[in-house]
Amino acid sequence: MRILYVAYRYDYGKPERGLSFEHHNFYETLVHLGHDVSYLDIGVYHDPANPGRVDEALYAYVERERPHLVFTFLFGDEISPEAIAQVTGSGVTTINWFADDHWRFESFSRRYAPSYSWVTTTAQSALARYSALGCDNVIKTQWAAPHNYRPAGLPLAHDATFIGQVYGDRPQLVERLRAAGVPVRTWGTGWAVRKYHRVAGHRPVLRSIGGRQWLARTQARTRCDQQDMIAIFEQSRVNLNFTEASQGSEAQIKGRNFEVPACGGFLLTGSSAQLEDYYEPGVEVAVFGDVDELVSMAAYYLEHDSARERIAAAGLRRTLADHTYERRFSDMFDEMGITT
Repeated sequence: MRILYVAYRYDYGKPERGLSFEHHNFYETLVHLGHDVSYLDIGVYHDPANPGRVDEALYAYVERERPHLVFTFLFGDEISPEAIAQVTGSGVTTINWFADDHWRFESFSRRYAPSYSWVTTTAQSALARYSALGCDNVIKTQWAAPHNYRPAGLPLAHDATFIGQVYGDRPQLVERLRAAGVPVRTWGTGWAVRKYHRVAGHRPVLRSIGGRQWLARTQARTRCDQQDMIAIFEQSRVNLNFTEASQGSEAQIKGRNFEVPACGGFLLTGSSAQLEDYYEPGVEVAVFGDVDELVSMAAYYLEHDSARERIAAAGLRRTLADHTYERRFSDMFDEMGITT
């Protein structure tokens, strides 16, 4: 199938941050499945001073590539809903993977969804909202594990680890664990940032003499690349996952819920709606409900190797059987009634 893939190649459109989550998870999966995939990198064309540039690039790509499917993963308003609607109206099947319906359905998804042939959502709570909007071609799906997230036979090297951006109460949870004697290592954007970095990055005078660049370098200092992350998942006794959304109060199932078990790692995750539809708590993953449970469960599983290893092995089996992106996309295309 000829697919035009439309998304940012680099993380948040910033080349210095490396390839994006969606590149590794979506683009590489579509190629791995054997589709003929053309790539429209939004970051190449996006220009806030000329908001129509990505629309124009989309029209040109569709005209040149004549795709069977346009698959988009939108970060913001880089493409207009009108441009998507025009492509859909031309007879090309279009679909967008909406990632944050837990907190930005009203501000984002509801404006774009009517322009597409199909949309996906990872939020059960959004289904009624799509229905009220008159969008019937909605596919409830979920994050999954890419094909290259697999155990490599690496030895354990870390106790408790967390990989992810700094926001919400994540720093407080990590500090609570450390205060209780649970050693936690962290990777991800922002873990080295202190108050004086933020001041330098945001006050006009300090920004003008390099404060902004200093903040950006400090934010990036604790990031790890994809291969390092895969290794850390396998080499950690306890992989932590915090499920709060970056905005709003509804907990979300995260990509980590699937990525860690796929690497043979033991996952201790926060609770979220419908998580039990994907993994059996206490059997395939460990789930904490509050900070006290987080601390006690992390300490317990650091001390009980056999219990931890049994859960990790069960989580790996379940992930490979049910929760790969190859499985997600194949099911999605079957529901859409298009050939793969």
